[in-house]
Amino acid sequence: MTRGPWQDPELLRMLDGYTFTFLLGATLKLRLLDAIGDSTVTAGDLARATSTHEPTLTRVLRALAALEVLTEERPGAFRLAPRGRLLLPGAPGSVHELAAYQVGEWAWGAWPKLDQAVRTGKQASEFTSDPGFWSDIDWSQDSEFRESIDRLMIEHTRVIAPIIVDSYDFGPFSTVVDIGGGSGPFIAAVLAAHPQLRGILLDREDGVKHAPRVLAEAGVADRCEIRTGDFFESLPRGDVYLCKSVLFNWPEDERVAMILANCRESMATDKGRLLLVEQMLPATVDGSIPPHVYVDDVGSVVNVGGRLRTEPEYHALLSSAGFTVTVHPLPAAPDGFSLLEAAPV
Repeated sequence: MTRGPWQDPELLRMLDGYTFTFLLGATLKLRLLDAIGDSTVTAGDLARATSTHEPTLTRVLRALAALEVLTEERPGAFRLAPRGRLLLPGAPGSVHELAAYQVGEWAWGAWPKLDQAVRTGKQASEFTSDPGFWSDIDWSQDSEFRESIDRLMIEHTRVIAPIIVDSYDFGPFSTVVDIGGGSGPFIAAVLAAHPQLRGILLDREDGVKHAPRVLAEAGVADRCEIRTGDFFESLPRGDVYLCKSVLFNWPEDERVAMILANCRESMATDKGRLLLVEQMLPATVDGSIPPHVYVDDVGSVVNVGGRLRTEPEYHALLSSAGFTVTVHPLPAAPDGFSLLEAAPV
């Protein structure tokens, strides 16, 4: 007998996964979780507080309770579950910025055009009614989208950075350079853990906008210089370079090779190191990383360009740039991230 989706719950979840996304999207847009806060509220009280239609809201709240975002304490009365607290901004372990990004039209609007991207090799966003809506963003301007991306990267890096700090010995170094480090949460974590280090944060002018605040909050602003520049042209001198979630932005190996060559040329000594923190795919799909990492890679086809690379591909690129590679698995890190330590030959 042929199995249908009702006999394969995981397949069913894949087929209707978009419904969960839009349910959470409406929840965030209506600020329902913020309105509930630490209280137990009735659907009626919440409807009045959020100017929503009580019967419809009740159905949404019950769906959220079934998904363990809320708990229904008694009929018609709800409070936040631990999962729901993760969707609040500023909560410990919060994924609010990731959720806000994922439910925004800029994230999902081009996915229905993926088939055309596969046929042509172009980005799916080029086939939407708003062509190039991602690439046409003026990143130098203060926009809701740019602010969302900045907050997302800060939030995500603050999860990864402590894992790197605990996994790698920065003791032998004196100057750490974070290339493409944005607002600086990665270098801030490294400097905070190693008082002997001084740092240089390099990114475009619009990229470092929040860096003074992030560095000050970490107590390292006096040991970290903020520079604006283009890492395709030149890099500051240093003896250890940080590069997190940068290389995947360029699908062309030639562009990645330029970044790696500049790192090699700028290293102050032959004992310098380049630390790449990237989502790295195994040579074959072997179950060693979560399936959604591969889906994230396809997401780059939809919107942002770029691509994830396999371990052999990274070895080849780094070898061509004059490095040997040691891969440090990061079991505690989410999303298939690895630490690649590159040493000059």
